[in-house]
Amino acid sequence: MKNLITKAGVILISLLLTNCAAIVHGNKQLVDISSQPAGAKVYIDNHVYGSTPTSVKLKRIGRFPGESSYKKQYQVKIELEGYYPYEMKINRTVDGWFFGNILIGGLIGIIVDAASGSMFRLTPDQVVATMGRNNTVMQNGDNIYIAVSLEIDPEWEKIGQLAKR
Repeated sequence: MKNLITKAGVILISLLLTNCAAIVHGNKQLVDISSQPAGAKVYIDNHVYGSTPTSVKLKRIGRFPGESSYKKQYQVKIELEGYYPYEMKINRTVDGWFFGNILIGGLIGIIVDAASGSMFRLTPDQVVATMGRNNTVMQNGDNIYIAVSLEIDPEWEKIGQLAKR
């Protein structure tokens, strides 16, 4: 009887430990976010996550409370005054460790990895935003300078010339 209980215990433990992806990296992933210049505000799905440089731990599956777990990406926006905003997406894909369950034969591992989100990988895991300068409006003392760019229409008639002072 003791031998049967020992065998059952070993089988149960081996079944519970066959979820490869959950064991290797868990259901959250660390994403590093930086910008040039530093100090830009980081928004992920319209939630503020501090300023660059920062590291954010994101769920591999699921979203914020009340949101669908079937969304396949996070929307990242990085903003800094005087610069154009930087936007990109962090996508969710199936992680290679998930297939370890198939090789080992762990049906329970497949279920656990799928339910916990451990079967997914977020890419990219590092975001580097090079912020472009927004020079359309500048202020120098009491003077305000506004840059304007127009496409030339061949039907326009020239009525004057701007001169540099």
